[in-house]
Amino acid sequence: MLSLLIALAPALAQGPTAVPDGARLADSRTCYTLNMNRDGVSRPVGVTWQTVKRAERNGRPVLEIVVHQSMGGGAFDMRDEFVLDAPTLRPLSVINRRKGEMHVRVDYADDRITGERIEDDGAVTPIDAPLAGPVWEGNLFGLTFAALPLAEGAAFSLPYWQYDKGFGRFSIRVTGSETVETASGPVEAWVVEAAPGEDPPLRYLIGKADHRELAYSAAQGSQTLGGDCSAIEGAQ
Repeated sequence: MLSLLIALAPALAQGPTAVPDGARLADSRTCYTLNMNRDGVSRPVGVTWQTVKRAERNGRPVLEIVVHQSMGGGAFDMRDEFVLDAPTLRPLSVINRRKGEMHVRVDYADDRITGERIEDDGAVTPIDAPLAGPVWEGNLFGLTFAALPLAEGAAFSLPYWQYDKGFGRFSIRVTGSETVETASGPVEAWVVEAAPGEDPPLRYLIGKADHRELAYSAAQGSQTLGGDCSAIEGAQ
């Protein structure tokens, strides 16, 4: 879902695999502005409404995460609904909707990923991918990185599966620190560069104290705190 904002830069070297810890993430409801760079100027083109909520499913603690993006007054509208194992952030199920219509439904088990994709012509394509080991959700970027044990100079490698690209591996490293101005005051943040597989890296800002996802940026655009998500907030 971030293909519009991928920068042209070399992929990062792989670090050791680390398991994200859902305890690092707080329940939240956040609006972000999506910006695109054109002719040297950054312009707002849409918003992202993101929520994180703790819940329980069949006696199992989970995180329910929704990421809803809208651009061009709704011309582009995509909503991902994730259910993740709370301690590890490993995915249990994912639903992707485009303009309110079901596009992908996926369930994760220990040994395989199953589900279906509804194509543009209405045809249903089954999904069945055997698993050789743990994977994380390849369509959930910032919160996955925020749940890692971030520290100066830390580097990680995390296997994923994504419903468009299949299997891959995130390469993640902490490259420094930065102060981010927010509505509630300045926040100290880790600068995290993360590359999905062979794709170029994105630059994330993650709060040091609360692991909050503050922003990301790439050559073609960025996502920053703030904006008006009222048009899609009610869809939650």
